[in-house]
This record gives sequence, structure tokens and C-alpha cells, in this order.
Amino acid sequence: MFPHFGGRKGQAYMLYHELGYVGMKTYERIKRQVKRLLVQELTRRNLLLPAPDFYEHVRPEKPGEIWGEDFTDATVEGRTFKVAVVVDTHDEYYLGKAVDCRATATLVAKPIDQALEKTGGKGPEKFLLSDNGSQYISAAHGRLLSSAEVVQRRIPACVPQYNGCVEGGMRQLKSVFYNVWERRLREKADEGKSLLERVEAGVEETVTLMNEAIPRPCLAGVAPADVHSGKKDARWQQIGAYREREASRRDVPPWQRKYWDVLKSGLKAEQMSDGELHTKLDFFCRQPLRRIARRNRERVEDTSVFLAPTPLSEGEPPSQSRRIQ
Repeated sequence: MFPHFGGRKGQAYMLYHELGYVGMKTYERIKRQVKRLLVQELTRRNLLLPAPDFYEHVRPEKPGEIWGEDFTDATVEGRTFKVAVVVDTHDEYYLGKAVDCRATATLVAKPIDQALEKTGGKGPEKFLLSDNGSQYISAAHGRLLSSAEVVQRRIPACVPQYNGCVEGGMRQLKSVFYNVWERRLREKADEGKSLLERVEAGVEETVTLMNEAIPRPCLAGVAPADVHSGKKDARWQQIGAYREREASRRDVPPWQRKYWDVLKSGLKAEQMSDGELHTKLDFFCRQPLRRIARRNRERVEDTSVFLAPTPLSEGEPPSQSRRIQ
């Protein structure tokens, strides 16, 4: 479902959802075989394309101490949208999100309002961390934070590592969003809506998945919502019991089908749309988010149709293939 997961993240995901206990090396081998299946399906459809510094951070000890805010780009159907979020840096829990065509002070204020609504008007105990973007140093943003009695700290210029939790969280958010977007396109979940509304619906589902369904290795295999709501100990006990139950199963009958057949039937690549195939395969390559954004920016621009050359009539000069729009 989310091929950007590495072995450790994949193992945490499967343990959290009780889908089976798979070691990290085995999971990495499965990823390579999934890539092979995706390449085979793309080939069948003729869709293949040619070719340390140390920084000291203030770390929160519990939820609600430090928030982080930032925004990123998401490119779909030839247009780029701005997605702004506010994250609790202790458990990577998304407190607010907003989408718009432009990055303005109004855009970055919406996640703050949502976060304050969730916490009953109470800001972070220590401070809110942001970069030095014009939206975050504006007078309007300063008045919003002052009215809520929120202390703002800004990272040093050109050193995004100081806000590493949010920077990494934005990458994870986009990774899941592009998979969610292609699935919603295939399922036609947002028919009749404008492009902005469709992006907002995709971001809404993505944030729900990130908060409630996708566990984090840094949280010992539980989802951020479990930590934020104080249910992490109960979840850890369930995962431990499940792991012991799986380890005690000694007399398990062997598989009757080949491993490759089981993996192929589970992946169901033939049921994916062309966009889903490309998106999922990109996560097995370098710089996947850039590849996805570039393809989403370009694939709606050229709708040309090329016709094969027709036989020349007598006396007609040779020419290239005809092209129509």
C-alpha cells in the first residue's frame, strides 16, 4: 500500500495491523520482488520511460510541549498546491492542515486555528517552531500567535535540520498523499468536485492515515494517535502478545502455493491504474517525490496524437509523421 516504507517501517506496520510477523531483511526482499512485478506490468502496457554536521535540538518529553509548523508543495494534474501543517513534535501527531493555491499568511494560520480548537485554545507548553518564511514572520501571523499566548521560535536561516521532525514529516505526508491520490482517482471518490476540493479531501484522508493507521518505528510500532490519547501502553501490550502468539506457532502447515504467486496475487498490480503503477514504482527509485511531481506536472500538458505516415502519392515530397491535436 505504501512502498516508501523501509524494512523497519514495514515490520512496524504489519505488527500494528496484525498482518503477520516479517523480518526486516525478508521485507526488503519482498520490496524488490514487488518492484519487479510493477516493472513487468508497466512493460506489458508499454509505459516504461527512457531512462555531517551536529545540531543540538530541544526535545519534548511529552505531548503538547513543542509544536512545529511548515508547508510543502503537492503537484497533481499539472498544478502545484501548498499544504500547510502543524505537528506535535513529540509523537509526530498532525494537529492541523490546510491546502491552498498560494502560500499566504492566511494559509498557515488555518492549521494553528485547528490545533488550538483540538487543545481547547491552549497552545504548546514551551514554544512553536517554524522556519523564516515570509508567512511565518509576518505581522498577521505574529498577532495570531500573540492572541493565543503562543511563544514562537524560528530556526537559524538555511538550517532546516533544526526543524527536522516537521521536515521529515512533510516528506512522509507527501509520500502517503500521492498513493492516496492515485487510489482516489481510480475509485472516482471525488467526482464533481473542483481540483482544490479533491486535493483537500486527499490531504484529509492522508492525515487520518498518518495519525491513526500508520505506526512509527520511533514510537515502538504504535500510531501517533495511540501516544497522543494515552493508549500506547495498551497497544504495546497487544503487540507483545501478538508477537508471542506468532512465535509460538510451530506446527504451521507449509504453503501450498509458490511464494511468487502469493506475492503477485496480493499486490494486484493488474488492477492498478496507470498513475498508480507509476507512482508506486517511483518509490523504488531515487528522489521519488521529485519524479512524481515532475510526471504530474507534465502528463497533462501534452495530449498530442501522432499518426503513422501514409504512403506517398506520385510526385509528393517526403515528410515526417503527421501530427494532430
